Amino acid sequence: MIGQRFREILYFWWRHLGPLFLVTAPFALATEILQWVFGPAISLPETPEGTFTLTTSSLVLIMLLRPLAEGTIISQLASSGAGKPGGLLACMAPSLLMYPALLATYALIAMGVALGWLAFFFPALWVYARLSFAPYLVVLHRRHPIQALRQSFAMTEAQQWPLLLIIVLVFLTYLMTSSIIANTIATLVTHDVAAALLIALPISVMAVINNVAIFRYWELAGTETPS
Repeated sequence: MIGQRFREILYFWWRHLGPLFLVTAPFALATEILQWVFGPAISLPETPEGTFTLTTSSLVLIMLLRPLAEGTIISQLASSGAGKPGGLLACMAPSLLMYPALLATYALIAMGVALGWLAFFFPALWVYARLSFAPYLVVLHRRHPIQALRQSFAMTEAQQWPLLLIIVLVFLTYLMTSSIIANTIATLVTHDVAAALLIALPISVMAVINNVAIFRYWELAGTETPS
């Protein structure tokens, strides 16, 4: 069953790759521009003696941009699932309208996942899976963040373990594939800025597989999505 569901997810992603790229590429480009202007959000040490550094301005701006990007992807998934892929502005409009609620929703999910991390890795994944429908409720049905989180927790109860397993499977697939893509581009392109951009674009649309996985289980939960 999980294998079949995973194939369905990959098929949906591949079938709607163009519309999904349309809404992920601008945000990937915006993220790179922010880091060009303000500095890398996160800099990993190049040597064991190096230090882990953060650029606060870049990190904050990217975190503020992500809910809008995720909401735009949700709108595109709903439109594509209904057979009517939308343009960038059309998909972005519901996220702009619900941006404060969407930002609050993702902040609350992040807090829940962080608390799960304090317990152990598995509880963090479980919390994420149980709350993963909340942004869909905010964007597609204009729910209040607290109401969306409660409803998500109720909606995912019957399928929490398959959903959790598919999220892990999708994440591992993304991790492996994105690593291959990044290493290949970094080897072929020596210019750091060009390489970063060329890596960001395909990886941004690869990451949407996780959104597709959640969306497919959202559909299985019996929730109608607007056309």
